[in-house]
Amino acid sequence: MIQREEEFVPFNQIQGIAATNVPAYSNGDDDFFSVERHYFHGIFMGFKWQCVEFARRWLLLRKSCIFKNIGCAADIWTGLTHVERVTDGEHFQLKAHANGSSQPPQKDSFLIYPRNPEQPFGHIAIICEVVPGFVCIAEQNHKFHYWSENYARQIPVVFKNGGYYIEDEDEVFGWIEIENGNQLQPLDESKMDIILKHYQQLQPIGKMQRRCISSTTITLGRSWLNMDDPAEKLFIEMFGEDIVRVNTSPENVPYYQIDHDLLLSIGSTSNELHRLFMTATEHVIHNDDLLRRFGIPDIFWTRIRHSWKNDQGSTMTGRFDLAFDGKQLKVFEYNADSASALFECAVIQDKWAKAVNLPSTFMSGFQLHRVLVKNWKHLNIKTRVHILIDTDKEELLTAFYMQNVMKEAGIDSKLCIMTDDLYWQDSTIVDNDGVLVKVVWKLWMWETVFRDYTEAQTERCNKNEDQWKPVNGEHPRLSDILLNDHVRVIEPLWKVITSNKALLSVVWSMFPNHPNLLHTEWTLTNDLKQAPFVKKPIVGRCGQNVTLYQTNGDSVIDESTGKFSNRDCIYQELFPLTNYDGYYGIICSWIISGLFAGFCVREDKKLITDGDSPVTACCIVWTKEEN
Repeated sequence: MIQREEEFVPFNQIQGIAATNVPAYSNGDDDFFSVERHYFHGIFMGFKWQCVEFARRWLLLRKSCIFKNIGCAADIWTGLTHVERVTDGEHFQLKAHANGSSQPPQKDSFLIYPRNPEQPFGHIAIICEVVPGFVCIAEQNHKFHYWSENYARQIPVVFKNGGYYIEDEDEVFGWIEIENGNQLQPLDESKMDIILKHYQQLQPIGKMQRRCISSTTITLGRSWLNMDDPAEKLFIEMFGEDIVRVNTSPENVPYYQIDHDLLLSIGSTSNELHRLFMTATEHVIHNDDLLRRFGIPDIFWTRIRHSWKNDQGSTMTGRFDLAFDGKQLKVFEYNADSASALFECAVIQDKWAKAVNLPSTFMSGFQLHRVLVKNWKHLNIKTRVHILIDTDKEELLTAFYMQNVMKEAGIDSKLCIMTDDLYWQDSTIVDNDGVLVKVVWKLWMWETVFRDYTEAQTERCNKNEDQWKPVNGEHPRLSDILLNDHVRVIEPLWKVITSNKALLSVVWSMFPNHPNLLHTEWTLTNDLKQAPFVKKPIVGRCGQNVTLYQTNGDSVIDESTGKFSNRDCIYQELFPLTNYDGYYGIICSWIISGLFAGFCVREDKKLITDGDSPVTACCIVWTKEEN
């Protein structure tokens, strides 16, 4: 029993069930904000999986009532006066009892906590039982263990100085009763048509604008970035002192502004898309015909399947490219094995916004750095992490930043450019400090690793050696490191499937007409030819070798060159990007260890966004309070 109580429950999994039918879900971390609304029977409950969401859902299921949207849990103590029954709109008044009340706490009351440094928004729980000397409470986003009973925990109640005190570790405001609550009955979920329509609502999509600030008001100098930090220093060397990397009007400097509705839409859409793409990945991994069609040599299939089974926890970053036309969000592709633009999103745009005094400095990457640090800590790595990159400066920028993240997470790391800093030693791989290579975070494409493996096999076979053996002091090849059974790779092998553009056609076939997907096929069908369409290689990066066609493919709208022209292609309907003052912006939404953590905007005058398209700052304006 004790072992189960202490067992950590990951995000989105059920911790326990209160009152027979109200599950409590783990938020995974009391500092994590999922940026995902939860609607239940069409009624807005709150954000997954915050304490207010649970209280509102409990109230709906057990009492057929809801309460109004409110800023945060602590505000309920003074800001909430009644609840409303969703079947007839009748109001039921609330009565607050401060801790120390002469009246004892009652079952089915709200327990309210004030703000404090550890609970900056306060907390709300449900008193689900009152027993001698204790109250039993149900809650979300406080503890993250499985419940051993039908409640989360017990809290002592003492009677002293003429009053009843609930004595928790944190200060308690008191409890709130629903007056005439005995009239209220559980919601009959078999009769959803009895819910009044005005309580049900569609999730608003949100708005996005491109704005400019006058360059005459900006006095940026190198002081806005830290020249002692390798990543920030390299950024200035590469791109200058401004986040804007393209020629713009000398009088105006651009940035994007969205409202909180679009932030929440991007978050929920990204999480939903990740679930779809992971489902499709599993389908492909167990299908030989699809693996062959993805261009994966069969010699790697067993390894990929083993990685899928055993390395689910070794993933860190992935990025969706999303298009927004003011009405809907559509996914162009999932760069599931890429970390490009991570540093700009997590650090640079935030510092730039503060330096130029944007109207809002709540930026689109607001929790990205914190989530990265948290997830590296969760990997519980006790050995050195070797960061394996090539000579590309963009990758070096990302590597410098991730090294900072690892340091903050308490992880030792070492940059290894190419394989020059690594050596064979007694059939193991060590760095030039003599440290054994056990964990690698890579920025190489898995297809490059496959090609290197094939070249190595051919080269070693041509030497007429019956069985190749490594020689002490020689440098290992890329595939010797990343396909080594004794080396753990962060961004695991199974991602070669998720990052392959061919998965777009599989996802469409499995979830046709999903509102966030674009019609995508292996071949150019007559249906696709009825409107403009896109041809893109199944293996590629940075928008290379993409072609945009007019209806029927009679003429080319735009195209890009690159090194992936000999790859198989898929065909996707063309979704028109919104033109903002001559620029086209796409939303690059980050998935960190399986969950949305922030986004950035890349813009360009070209229709095809590529590696040279600049990250442009994006701030968020909260138009109303909601919890």
